[in-house]
Amino acid sequence: MASESNTSNRVKDLWFSDGSLVVRAETSMFRVSGAVLAARSTVFEDMLSFPQPGLGASDVERFEGVPIVELHDSAVEVEPFLRAIFDSSFFMPPPSSPRLSDVLAVARLSNKYDVQYLFRRALDHLSNSFSIELSVFLNNLNKFSPGFSGLKTTPELHLQVLRLLHEVNALWLLPSAYARAAKCLPEKLFVAPSWSTLPDLIKTKLHIVHAHQTRHIVALVHAVGTEWDTIPQAQACQTPQTCSVEILSVISALLEQVGNVDTEFNFFDVKDIFVPSV
Repeated sequence: MASESNTSNRVKDLWFSDGSLVVRAETSMFRVSGAVLAARSTVFEDMLSFPQPGLGASDVERFEGVPIVELHDSAVEVEPFLRAIFDSSFFMPPPSSPRLSDVLAVARLSNKYDVQYLFRRALDHLSNSFSIELSVFLNNLNKFSPGFSGLKTTPELHLQVLRLLHEVNALWLLPSAYARAAKCLPEKLFVAPSWSTLPDLIKTKLHIVHAHQTRHIVALVHAVGTEWDTIPQAQACQTPQTCSVEILSVISALLEQVGNVDTEFNFFDVKDIFVPSV
């Protein structure tokens, strides 16, 4: 006799009365079309084509008579993933601006369950903020789409991006992702919630990035100390109100004068430190 699930945490807008399948993730349940899932995903197609070993049709767990498929993924990721499949307006291609959390969820699960059109769309959204073109990246270093604005103040989000890019093997986006993460202060980045669970590979590369930055900052500070009087803009730094602007101007001028300070040190010229070890 088929068992009936006691869990009834239905997710609004993803509970269709004519759905032929209930997808369960943790305590959340989604009633959707199994045929549509199978058409979008080769993994779901295989999953729904063959019964689970040892279970007959009468043994499959059901809810209100509808068979249940259990996903071992977090509900907060499964929900945007299913919304992207069943709501055509939810996860539009660029220039739409979905939330970073939704992009990461869709990227991870569309890669896992082989929904190729959504995977490509998620990577398109990530490419807008993590450009593979150096000039574009440098021009937009401090700019983020509205959905990605949390990257400005939340080091944890950078760690989530790096983990995801490694997981889905999007290696071409790693240089700019590491470069952006390196803008976070080490004392904040290295105590972010997921730091302790990061793979050692990512931790090591982030330490290397910050070591590169430290080396170049030392060179820049040394240049400021020895070359300050030679920079015309420095003469205008007479009050605290004018100094902040003039210091930026001085540093810009120094970057043009000091040959051993490479402003692009942590991007393509050292991209070998960003890709996984073979």
